[in-house]
Amino acid sequence: MLARLWPRKLLGQMILLVVLALLLAQGINLWLLSEAHERALRYNSERFIVRQFASAVAVIEQTPSSLHRSVLRAWQRPGGRYQLTGTEPELPEDRSSYARELREQLLERLGGEYAARTKVSIDEVRFPERDAHHRSEHRPPDTWFRYRPRPPLREVRLAVQLNGGDWLVTRQRAPDGTPMLAASTFIFLSLALLMVIAVVFWQMRRITRPLQRLARAAEDLGRGKKIPPLLEEGPEDISHTVSAFNSMNHRIERFVSERTQMLAALSHDLRTPITAMRLRLELMADSEEKDKLLRSLEEMQQMSEATLAFVRQSGDGEATRPVDINALLGSLCDDLQEMGMAVEWQEGEPVVLEVRPVSLKRALRNLLENAVKYGSSAKASMTATAGWLTIEICDQGPGIPEEQLEAVFEPFRRIEQSRNRGTGGTGLGLSIARQIVTSHGGSLTLHNADTAQGTGAGLIARVRLPR
Repeated sequence: MLARLWPRKLLGQMILLVVLALLLAQGINLWLLSEAHERALRYNSERFIVRQFASAVAVIEQTPSSLHRSVLRAWQRPGGRYQLTGTEPELPEDRSSYARELREQLLERLGGEYAARTKVSIDEVRFPERDAHHRSEHRPPDTWFRYRPRPPLREVRLAVQLNGGDWLVTRQRAPDGTPMLAASTFIFLSLALLMVIAVVFWQMRRITRPLQRLARAAEDLGRGKKIPPLLEEGPEDISHTVSAFNSMNHRIERFVSERTQMLAALSHDLRTPITAMRLRLELMADSEEKDKLLRSLEEMQQMSEATLAFVRQSGDGEATRPVDINALLGSLCDDLQEMGMAVEWQEGEPVVLEVRPVSLKRALRNLLENAVKYGSSAKASMTATAGWLTIEICDQGPGIPEEQLEAVFEPFRRIEQSRNRGTGGTGLGLSIARQIVTSHGGSLTLHNADTAQGTGAGLIARVRLPR
């Protein structure tokens, strides 16, 4: 499930990681701040209760006993009450450091003479009426989200024996404060999250846009397309990568161009000495040696022409365009059939690819002609999958020994056991075909139809082109 939901592109992964990290950091920060906020609110409220109680004791001590009840009614408030009683209240002895601290603060305001007649107790209690209010639908709109369940409040119980002998007792709790997890908090977090996502999206687009163009250019370069220099933009690391690609592309184009020109010039210049030797042989008397030399010169002439064609193919500048491969292969088979070749075509579904049609047609023609020449017949079929187009050309020949299946792609390489020199050819057909297919980003391989026997019962030429 996680693998399916995880974004596949860099932009989506970075945004998701930043959002998760921000939510985690803000959640921890909010929890820590909420705890600190609650402790600070409780601390200040309980000290206010102590100060208020000390003031009440001072007022009662200075007020006639007939007015004590009226004074106490004036001091009453929600969450706390004051009471005068003639008996000593039963308060559990609280030995906690915080209770001692509150007691010292109370005695600091009342005076040392009250030390023996002062009691302080702190208890954690729940108030059902508060929890019912929390569950009601009439709570304040800005506090629609609270912790569930609510933690218990701490009730402060104070008792002091007055000079007249009565005990003044109070039970009070700190008021509820505004929780940290309020609507305004979530609005702030949402706005912060949106701003962070916007900034990350803008920055990541500056990184991914050049990388996407670089990936497309590298794929086009592998398919033999001419690649114009890419725009060098984005962060320094990305721009340096694009600049290195541009330099590499320029060096490759220059290297191929120089190699093509050199080999083309060499192959062209061989024509002059071959022609001169042919003229001299024509002046010689007829003999068996003369016929052998003429056949050797003819073979040299064919190899020179084939080499020149091979070099020209290497520097082919044909533009790519969308082509229906099914129609291209079908028309090629029809042409060969009209020429009397035993070619069978199994038509498939239309598949449109960006290719150099003249070059690709030449490669497929070489494979079909080889199948007819060395295997008596050719059968072509095409299969399309999600990422590849596979073309298979089968013949009925003796096949090729397994250890020689790769060697036949070498220029001028001929397999004597399966290729009769009298049939013609220079050994460049398969080399040219593989070069063309490879320049389209694909692959060309040979397979014996009967690999289990190892002898071969027909040869299969398999062409795979990326879609």
